[in-house]
Amino acid sequence: MNPKISIIVPIYNVENYLRKCVDSILSQTFKDFELILVDDGSPDNCGIICDNYAESDQRIKVVHKENEGVSSARNTGIRMAKGKYIGFIDSDDYIDNRMYEILYTSAELHSSDVVVCDLLKVHGDEVSVKKYKKEFSLLHYSNIEALNQLYTNEPEKAAVWVYSWNKLYKSWLFKDIRFSAGKIYEDEFIAHKILYHSTKITYVPETLYYYFQRTNSYIGSEFSTKKFDRVYALKERADFFKKINQISLHDLAMRNFMEVFFWYYSKAQSDLNNVNTEIKVLKRTLNRSVVSLMKNPLIGWKQKVFILLFVIYPFVYRFKWIKGKKLKST
Repeated sequence: MNPKISIIVPIYNVENYLRKCVDSILSQTFKDFELILVDDGSPDNCGIICDNYAESDQRIKVVHKENEGVSSARNTGIRMAKGKYIGFIDSDDYIDNRMYEILYTSAELHSSDVVVCDLLKVHGDEVSVKKYKKEFSLLHYSNIEALNQLYTNEPEKAAVWVYSWNKLYKSWLFKDIRFSAGKIYEDEFIAHKILYHSTKITYVPETLYYYFQRTNSYIGSEFSTKKFDRVYALKERADFFKKINQISLHDLAMRNFMEVFFWYYSKAQSDLNNVNTEIKVLKRTLNRSVVSLMKNPLIGWKQKVFILLFVIYPFVYRFKWIKGKKLKST
């Protein structure tokens, strides 16, 4: 029989963290799962560690592949998955031992396509001691209601809906959807597609995922033009909402795109050298969006004037954002 859950872990250069991650999965109170460890050409001892785990537990499958990035590794795991549900764990993170029991039970009980839990950012050798609530109230959303959660005024809460790894998904959702190969901020490229194609999404207000803050990860590393991927992802999301005729979501997404664009553009100009070509490509993304931005009711007229001036005279980015508006940097 096929397992109920397929848990996919993409692995690269994390030998100091991998055992804690895998042990937290093997300690789950929910036992009916397969664990797919995808060694993405890791140059350290991760491959050996994976093979050793596979020898000790028949639920573990290991694949060794050339390094192509997190998205490619996750896609490899998706192709191998046999479970009714799919979950993702990043190899430097770890999870509460009841995470999949709670997510699976919630999904089955409420016929949910996606179940979302809360996360906690941890640093260094922090040890998380979980105290469960005696009971908690689940929240249920339609696809459009869930998509609106991407634009809550609290960035940390919005991020909960973007991350791929604090969720349990019906595996059929990945029949025609894959992660974008070669991209960072890969979750931003896919979150809206998954939520839109779901009928019912359930939110579990329990902290069950521990997100390790590692400075040498892609996201935690120093700023580079590779991080422009987030801007491109947010523009793709806005275009997606326009295509499905969700105008209010399109307006929210365009405002979000605009704010992040100006933050990253300014960051690149102040922190990086010899990146004129990359910045010009980035700016073209905004130039092509001017009409949508001008029509957007969520963007004030002073900001619209600033945008028009910026398109014509890019140096205006050096001036203070309208009335000291703080751009979103997360």
